[in-house]
Amino acid sequence: MFVRAYASGFVVKDYHTEAANTVIDEEIPGRDGQRLALVSLNYLAAATAHTLSVLHCGSVAGSRNSASAAAAAAQKVLNVTTVPTDPAGGAAATPDIIAYQVDTGAWEFNLVASIAASAITLTNNIAVAVLSGAKVRIFGVVGDGYCFNTHLTLSVVTNFDNTLLALAPHMGDPLYTTIDNATNAGFQNNMVFAYINK
Repeated sequence: MFVRAYASGFVVKDYHTEAANTVIDEEIPGRDGQRLALVSLNYLAAATAHTLSVLHCGSVAGSRNSASAAAAAAQKVLNVTTVPTDPAGGAAATPDIIAYQVDTGAWEFNLVASIAASAITLTNNIAVAVLSGAKVRIFGVVGDGYCFNTHLTLSVVTNFDNTLLALAPHMGDPLYTTIDNATNAGFQNNMVFAYINK
């Protein structure tokens, strides 16, 4: 027996390159009641092999947090209900990647600048107000090890089409991708993420 999963929307990340040794990052917003899946990738690594890392927030309470108070736009402090951690359960710290759901339902991505108890100071101002109880997700950094990795072979186009490459562990959560892009610049031709019902 099997259960079919249906896609109800897609996020396409088109051509993106950066200078060598500058990472190629993408922010993929979550959607309530649906799960994100990376289903397509086309990438040309030049004369250096690269690694695509898909970061997720894991399952621990500190990384799957929520806002304990509203946070207005143009401020940098976000208070949360549980002491913030990375997905491995270690203390959150600069420059951990973080995302929070704003009052429109959209997701905003930022970086942790510092932590004091359950107060997170962000690197950039909050652009859109965050409501009390809003979802807060901490991805940490690649070195924490809580990510799916796909190795991109040097001097060839790595192409996956209609393939499940990575899946958010929890419905509604966003994902964050980063390609190390070391030594010789690579070229992300496209990535496609699907919102699925399973």
